[in-house]
Order: sequence, then structure tokens, then C-alpha cells
Amino acid sequence: MKPSLSTPVRVIKIGGSLLELPELTCRLEDWLTQQPPMLNFCIVGGGQPVQKIKDFARTIDSSKSHWAAIQQMDRHAISLSQTSQHWSFFDSPDSLQESLATTLNFIGMEAWLRNTIVCLPESWDVTSDSIAVVLARYLNSKELTLLKSTLPPRDKSLTQLIDMGFVDRYFETALTSAEDSQLSPLEQLKIVNFRDEKFAEQSLRRPCSN
Repeated sequence: MKPSLSTPVRVIKIGGSLLELPELTCRLEDWLTQQPPMLNFCIVGGGQPVQKIKDFARTIDSSKSHWAAIQQMDRHAISLSQTSQHWSFFDSPDSLQESLATTLNFIGMEAWLRNTIVCLPESWDVTSDSIAVVLARYLNSKELTLLKSTLPPRDKSLTQLIDMGFVDRYFETALTSAEDSQLSPLEQLKIVNFRDEKFAEQSLRRPCSN
């Protein structure tokens, strides 16, 4: 059952390229203290293990490689959640509770995407960026923050950012697909350069819905 959360929600996506940062846990805790208070829910990108899956994707079924990548995301989320006593892991967004004692709640995606959300293509057009968008809309989030290794060029449109590979090819569709009983419009989308000492950030304008 879809959780009913009255407290404002922030969904955070940690880019897989950040997993190699030895101080990642400390940086996350530091960054969270600087953010307005919200319920923080987090997914983690696939990083190098998923890149290896993608490199060999031509030899396996695209659907199988898609789910293998999501399984790797969940393994990263479990591992990272265990690096701080203040963090926790939930195997699905539907198991979330209103009263959460932890500062950062990691969420597994595989079971939920298989059983609840059926709108995402099983292909490499969909990565953790689009999955984060759909999760944020599902949870009626006030904010979606993508933690990445760099900021996008300010003079580029969303279409150009997609062509550059800054976000995946399904990203705009994930943002603009018609709202229904499951997906709400996304209020705010931010990109944070998590390798920057001061966590430089940039807002990304949400395209108009179809």
C-alpha cells in the first residue's frame, strides 16, 4: 500500500560515481545537517559494477541486464546504509513509516518496481536518475536532489543534457508523464556537485507535463 506521509519528503539519489569517495558517509552526514528538515529517502546509483553490466549487455537480454543493474543498486543501498548508525534500509517504499528515527532512509527498488510501478521500460534508457524521479513523484516529494560528481552546464536545455548523457534518455518522460493515482507532480529538482567542498547546487527547471 502506498505510504501516506504528512511530513515533507526529500528523495535523494546518490550517483554511483560517488561510491569511490572514501569520505562519502561523513560528507553525506555533513550535507544533511545543512538541509531544511524533511523525511529523507535515498536510492543509490550502480557505479562501476553496473557499467560492467552495460558493457556486456549486448550478450544478454536487455530486460535481464536492466534488472541486474537494479539489483546492484539495491546492494549498494544496503551497504551504504550500514556505514552509519543513524541510517536504515527499507526493502520497498511501501514499507515506509511516518515516524522514522534515522536521518537517512535507504530504499530498495527491485521488488517495488516489479510489483507496483509498471511504467518504466526495461532498457538502458532508464537508469537511477529516472527511477529517482518516479520514486519522488510516488512519494509526493517536496524535493528531489540528485547528488552527482559535477553540475550541468547552465546554458543547456534538458533535452541537451539528455543528449550529453548527464541524465538518462527516459528522464524527461519520467518528469512529465501524466499524473495519476500513483504519481504526483514534482515540486523541486536540484543537482548537487557532491565532490565540491561547498556542495555547489543548481536547480533544474521541471518541463511542462503533457
